[in-house]
Amino acid sequence: MTAANVVDVSEWQPTSIDWANLKANGIKAVVVRIGHGVTRDEHAANHIANATKAGLIVHVYHYYEGVDGELQYSVNNAKSLNIQPNVYYFLDMEGTIAGSWPSIFDSFRKQWSAYSWNTGLYCSLSNYAKFDDATLVKQGVYRWIAAWGSNQPSNADMWQYDSKTGLGSYTSALDKDVDIAGKLIKEPDSTVVEPTDPNGNYTIKPGAFVGFDYSTTKLQGGKMLVASPDGQNKIPKLSPDGQFLFNNNDGDNMWTLIKPKIGTIKGDKADPGEQGPLGPAATVFQGIITDTSTDFDNLTSEGHYDIRFMPNWQGKNGPNDTKWGLLDVKVAGRMVVQTYYCDTNANVYVRNRFGGTAWTVWRQTT
Repeated sequence: MTAANVVDVSEWQPTSIDWANLKANGIKAVVVRIGHGVTRDEHAANHIANATKAGLIVHVYHYYEGVDGELQYSVNNAKSLNIQPNVYYFLDMEGTIAGSWPSIFDSFRKQWSAYSWNTGLYCSLSNYAKFDDATLVKQGVYRWIAAWGSNQPSNADMWQYDSKTGLGSYTSALDKDVDIAGKLIKEPDSTVVEPTDPNGNYTIKPGAFVGFDYSTTKLQGGKMLVASPDGQNKIPKLSPDGQFLFNNNDGDNMWTLIKPKIGTIKGDKADPGEQGPLGPAATVFQGIITDTSTDFDNLTSEGHYDIRFMPNWQGKNGPNDTKWGLLDVKVAGRMVVQTYYCDTNANVYVRNRFGGTAWTVWRQTT
């Protein structure tokens, strides 16, 4: 005869359960439903406290409803209930669920693993056919399979075999389970060990996805090194042609290191006001240009150029305004932007170049 060593409960069971009696009847652990959709289970906190007080090992599960914000809610709910690392957190998937069941489960698995919870899947034996067993085993997912009135499933780590009868002094219907693999009936390790194997399957921390994948930005090309601050958007860091790519946040971070050194850049003239470690911080000034043979196409170093061509000509590939002026060059990644400010008539011209492409035509702005 099958003997339960685990029971699972939800708000359908009263808080008056005699947990000590269940323990005396062979129960070693309990799996408590703590939420469904974006709602906390009414008796979750009481079941956890009372079962723990009786000396039972407590694990938890969330009933999937497919509503907006459910994944983040499941995390916040578990954290607010102080669910500790290495506790098993199961996703209960049953009924009619739109979309790919494996994809839905994997999104929860990745997020929960980031908080060092062990992850598990609960579903019926028939629905388990939607999943790839080898993949779940490789990922360390605890397979909790419901198969009432039948033999023990061969691919189950825990088997829910009955939900119709009670146990011990509890005479109402109660879900009864056998922890076959034996991991749920052992006290969870209170320590979180960080992996050191460079080839290991690391737990992904929240907001720390880095790897080779396709960018979700407008940048086109093959696989590139990307970082994902939110686990969804993939920001390119190393382009397919080997160039490093920086966004505004990267620039801000680098600026704190570069700023104190600007005053020491050889050949630059200081811009009064801001002080560096060795004097005024410099605005990059590339010099006074008076040679009419100068090619504007070659002025691609970031900085300011004082254009003083004589007579009334700016050199090759300039905007062809007949006035002296200031050429401002900005560089970001593979983008170079030239802006020309005329000396007396206040005309402004802009053009740019991306990567190895040709310069755009000069455009006058107002």
